[in-house]
Parts: sequence; structure tokens; C-alpha cells
Amino acid sequence: MAVGYMFPSFEKAGHSLPTAAFFPHPGSIVPMKVSEVEFARLLSREEDILYLTHRNADADAIGSAFALCQAFGGTVGVTGDLSRTAQQLVGALGASLVMESSPECHDFVVVVDASTSTQLGDLCLFRYAVVDHHMDVGLIESAQFYIQQPAGSTAEIVWQILQKSGRSASLQAALGLAVGIISDTGRFKHGHAGSFRAMAEILEASGLDYGEALEVLSRMPDDISQRIAALKAASRARIYRQNDWVVVTTEVGAFEGPSAMALLELGADVAFAAGRHGRFTRASGRARYQATAAGIDLSEIMRSVAQSRGGDGGGHKGASALEVDWPVAELLGELRRGTLRRLEGLKRT
Repeated sequence: MAVGYMFPSFEKAGHSLPTAAFFPHPGSIVPMKVSEVEFARLLSREEDILYLTHRNADADAIGSAFALCQAFGGTVGVTGDLSRTAQQLVGALGASLVMESSPECHDFVVVVDASTSTQLGDLCLFRYAVVDHHMDVGLIESAQFYIQQPAGSTAEIVWQILQKSGRSASLQAALGLAVGIISDTGRFKHGHAGSFRAMAEILEASGLDYGEALEVLSRMPDDISQRIAALKAASRARIYRQNDWVVVTTEVGAFEGPSAMALLELGADVAFAAGRHGRFTRASGRARYQATAAGIDLSEIMRSVAQSRGGDGGGHKGASALEVDWPVAELLGELRRGTLRRLEGLKRT
């Protein structure tokens, strides 16, 4: 199907841009954590909603935003680019997206699958809500209301919002949610019981064929640039041992996440890949299940290191990222030291 890309003007027809008085002042907003039913009730009161995804949006972000958009109306917006899996999903859904979205052109924004401002770049938010499965707090503090749960994917939370508020999901929305769950749980390698339960409910309620969701992911092209990045990551790898644990760090020019994952597949228990992008350094971390089961939490490590240098970071126990203005080698050294310190005394399960 054809994919439509719309580029909004800076000022929406019939609406003037927000004045300074419209900007939230520190302490002027008390964020309200709500249930799925309350989230749906509050959202249904809003008009002209923008469902905003994070930079390099993945399938979970796109699928979740698309399902919410179909249920409550509005527009799906993208910050920056799309990941390859998200591009495949957009094509399968035939979805229309607003690229490089301008939140100020909309009455209300729902931030989907993101809880930190770093994930949104330089965008300024005014009236907004958050729905996310990452347990970071950055954007939560100024949200009108939010729903945040430690699920395997944001799609699982969105499914609960639809189900508990009595809203049905179209076949296309079900496809988006299913692909989001499969992708973000690593094809259920990192899935919780709730991930399997949500998938079963989606398939049963919509009549979607599970194979159709898998087919979307199988269409991803073999990216030679990503393969080269993974090989370079391996060739530059530095290996550290703490008892029976292996921690690996490497420097790459791009594809930090896939590069860290490639190092896990080669034998690392915890891997960090980092690269310089303009004035910032981006780092991605990945950890095996045995490491997270023993007590390693990459989101805590990333957040702690990033905040020590005025940056931002977070994610999941086994997959996390950060962005900070710090030399690559020094950042990797700090991540490595923090991880080895936490691994000391931990036993493999």
C-alpha cells in the first residue's frame, strides 16, 4: 500500500500559535496517573490530537499510535526518522504520518512509547499525556495525565485501554498492535505473561492471523550497512570479565542498538555500543536474560550515568539507551565500570 507523508505548516489554519502564558510553569501541573478507563475518558474529551512517537520510532511506537488514532481520532506524528521495522509496518498498514511533527499545531498531544524529553529531540510540549511501558519519569512530571506500566510493550497497554473502555480494534489496528508486541519483546524472548495474554486476546477479538504479523517483520530488507556496523563493532570490541560474567564495549558510527545485540549473540552477557552524532554521544546497551534475572538493570545504569553529565537515558532492564555530551571512550568506560561493579557478587541463574 502507498504510504502518505504530510508536512504541516508552522501555524494551523484557524489557530494561532501558543503564547508564553500557555507554556506550563514548573510546579503548575500535578501529573495524574490514571487507569485505562480513565485514560480513554479523558482522551475522548480532546480534539485535534497528535499521537507523537519518539525519534527513530520502532514498530511498537507506530503500532500503538496508529491504534489509538483509529480509536480516538487525530493524527500520528513522527519525530525524526523511522526504524526499518516501523517502515515495514507503516507500509503494511497504509498509514498516513506527519513527519517532523509540530506539537504546537495541535490542541493536545499524546506521547507514545517515550517518557524522556531526549527521545523527542528539541520539541516543546504544552498540553500532553503519556502512554508508555518504560519506567522513566522525565516527561511524566509535566503531563496532564499518564498511564505507565512495566509491560513488555506499549502496545499491550494500548490494547488494555481499548478493551477496558469498550472500543474495538480494526483488523489494521490489531495488526499494528500485534507487530508492536512481537517486535518489542524480541519475538517473545523478553515477553511477560501479559504479552502472551494480550496477543491471544488481539488475535481472538480481531480475527487477525498471527502469520500475517510475522510476515510484516520478515519483509525487512537485509541492510548491508547494519551488517558492516556489526562486524566493525566486533572488531573494535573490548572484553572485560567479572567472575563468570562477560561485559563488552565497542565504538561504532551508527546502529548502536543492533551492534550491541550482535555482541550478545557472540557471547557477551552485557554489551554497550556508542557513537558520536554531532555534539552528542549515543549509547545503547543490551543484556542477556541471565544478567537481568541476576539483578542487572540497564535502564538504571543508563539513567544514572546520563544524569551525572546532564543527559538523559533509560529503557528496559535488558535494553536501554542514552544521549549525552561526553567523549565516547569516557562514556563507555563509565558504563563498563558501573556494570562490573553491579555484577560483583551476582551469580548466574
